[in-house]
Amino acid sequence: MATWHKAVLAATLGLAMMSVGGLAFAQSADDAIKARKDGFQVFRVSAGAIKKVVDDNSAPSGAVAAAEAIAQQAAKQLQHFPPGSDKGNTKAKPEIWANWAQFEAGMKDLEGKATAVAAAGKAGDAAALKAAFGAMGGSCGTCHKAFRAD
Repeated sequence: MATWHKAVLAATLGLAMMSVGGLAFAQSADDAIKARKDGFQVFRVSAGAIKKVVDDNSAPSGAVAAAEAIAQQAAKQLQHFPPGSDKGNTKAKPEIWANWAQFEAGMKDLEGKATAVAAAGKAGDAAALKAAFGAMGGSCGTCHKAFRAD
């Protein structure tokens, strides 16, 4: 094979590999966005369940599973924000990656506040549950203001 044929073949293979790699990255970013949306849905549904317990003055123990679900999801939610997943069908602001330590601290704060909600529920303390739930909601709001586009 002539030298220039080898060069053309190498260039063609290189471009093909870059194209496939680009598609794999796009798929990976799309998967990350879907996974984090699913995680935020866990937050929404679980917070709604806790709110119902608080609003209905139900047994505080009814909030435990939902609070634990939020804490568990918060502990793993950061993995769904890899670099490059700020493009596409997402409300994630670029500030997440520019201020990663602050974003990470916010997610840790949510995890801790959700754990406090679960503890209040386990203790059967309705007043503590209501206060902890309010604090957890404040944690959500702080992150939304800084890192979520409306």
